[in-house]
Amino acid sequence: MLLTVVLCFLVLIALSMPIAFAMGIAALVGMIWSNDFLMVIPQRIFNGIDSSVLLAIPFFILAGELMEAGGISQRLMRLADSLVGHLRGGLGMVAVVAEIFFSGISGSTSADTAAMASMMSPAMKESGYPPPRVVAIICASCGMGILVPPCIAMVVYGIVANVSIAALFAAGFLPAFFMATLIMILIYFQAWKLKLVPKKRSSLKEVAAALKNALLALLMPVIIFGGILGGVTTATEAAVIAVVYGLIIGVFVYKEVSLKQVGQILINTTYVSGIVMFLIGIASVFSWFLTLQQVPQLLADGMLKISKDPQVFLILVNIAFLFIGAVLEGIPALIMFTPIFLPIAMKLGVDPVHFGILLIANMGIGVFLPPVGANFFIACSICEVSTAQGAKALAPYLAVMFGTIIIITFWPELVLILPRLLLSP
Repeated sequence: MLLTVVLCFLVLIALSMPIAFAMGIAALVGMIWSNDFLMVIPQRIFNGIDSSVLLAIPFFILAGELMEAGGISQRLMRLADSLVGHLRGGLGMVAVVAEIFFSGISGSTSADTAAMASMMSPAMKESGYPPPRVVAIICASCGMGILVPPCIAMVVYGIVANVSIAALFAAGFLPAFFMATLIMILIYFQAWKLKLVPKKRSSLKEVAAALKNALLALLMPVIIFGGILGGVTTATEAAVIAVVYGLIIGVFVYKEVSLKQVGQILINTTYVSGIVMFLIGIASVFSWFLTLQQVPQLLADGMLKISKDPQVFLILVNIAFLFIGAVLEGIPALIMFTPIFLPIAMKLGVDPVHFGILLIANMGIGVFLPPVGANFFIACSICEVSTAQGAKALAPYLAVMFGTIIIITFWPELVLILPRLLLSP
């Protein structure tokens, strides 16, 4: 029966059926086979999304929509350009630095990929970057950006694993900056090999002007993180404050968002939030079914037979989740597999915050992993590059990113030091 359910799921995915429907149908087949009461399905869907903490997701999405429409992206891009644009390979580095800025606003890897590819591709091509290299830099930047909070995946993992979302937010910073630094070093050496000429350094006056122009945008992450890490607000309350702030800045300060646009922004937010919540609900059904069939216990026994060394286990999970994240995308993969892998990790003494950051980092690579990563296709499509060319150019960046994950695996303090410093009583 389990084999039939898994094959049904894989076949539906191969036929390009949306993941939520593939999971739902596979779970339905298994429940009919085992004569389970089918009314459990709507109950589990409702229970899966019946959490006040999950309200943070639509509010973060709405805050990102408001800030994006309010011209924040361009202001942050100009600030990034004034800071690193003069270095060799500076325009590629601008993509990395800008992603650090915006990922804390949008919270969505797909949105970041589409925005970055649209804004950066023309200028990078004009500056001499080969189009496949443009795709590679954008994919690497956005894959790194998932570790910069606020991140929807961190909220979902925190709920599923019963882990502090504030701790996860704090834990993502240092791994993100570490990965960004390695990506920028690779960009520098590739630009040196291509003999790209760096642009003129921005004057202090120009940097100050760009900073002043982007200051209100930069305050949003400060408000979010300050409230959560300071214990003043929950993640949901911080998301609501971010929405109010984004509305005031976009409509009344920058005056780039009209009241008519606010209506469309609310529609877009509802659409995206509905997709995310439906995914969470269906994934909770599938996860519940797997738990009912003792799949987590079977996998745990099998993995522990291979090795009881926590580092060997983490390497196996890294490899597995890299491909799981590519096929299932992020949120469904987290909901389905966190209950399976986390108990084993905790039994082996792995910190749940460290484990969560590893899963999310792998997920950030997985959604760009050729030939199935959905965001990889978004970047190739916008930049007008074939997937074969894009995959070849992306390979060294994937190696750097996965190398960073291995370092995080063996050096958990890189993840845990900030939560301990900021959140210890």
